[in-house]
Amino acid sequence: MTTVSSQSFAPAYSSTGLCRIVGVACIAGFIFDVLALVIPPAFGNIEWRLSLFQQVGDRSIILLFGLALLMYGSLESRRLRKRLAIACLILGVLFNLACVLVIRDGLAFQERAVNTISAQASTLQNQIQAVQPGSVQGKVKVTPEDIQKASQALTQQASTLKQNAKTGIVKTSLSSIGNLVIVGIALIGLGQYGNRPSKA
Repeated sequence: MTTVSSQSFAPAYSSTGLCRIVGVACIAGFIFDVLALVIPPAFGNIEWRLSLFQQVGDRSIILLFGLALLMYGSLESRRLRKRLAIACLILGVLFNLACVLVIRDGLAFQERAVNTISAQASTLQNQIQAVQPGSVQGKVKVTPEDIQKASQALTQQASTLKQNAKTGIVKTSLSSIGNLVIVGIALIGLGQYGNRPSKA
């Protein structure tokens, strides 16, 4: 009586095939996310660009993971591996160049926010100074001390708002830059890895 090994009927699984499937899914998901962010485009708007780069930076690890899986799944195919390596190198350089734009836009947005706060504070300060001591506002008689207190409170509040605006914009810019630089360097490394000659 002959026995048939159960292993001969087991389906052949390939780790490279699974990596390709998951890699393509990650890359497609990243592309759809970016397309959803870009539509409708407003490239002339600083806030839109900063928001776009922040969200692309946040999602960029998915792109890196997908490309790494696809690279692993394509190690046996020299042609596909080389194409992926070139794509990784180009994307890595683009991610690092995007940091320059994020820095420029962050500084411009910070300056604009501070100027807006200063202009509003100046307008309110002029309104406070226009109030005459001894005049009646509603049921309250305004004294010189009231005007001075209101002026000091406004100056302090404007200073706090400026500082908060600067801090918030710097934190957002640093987070975006950090993500873009790290993923950009990793993509360049992945591209160099894919361009290595195959072992004989």
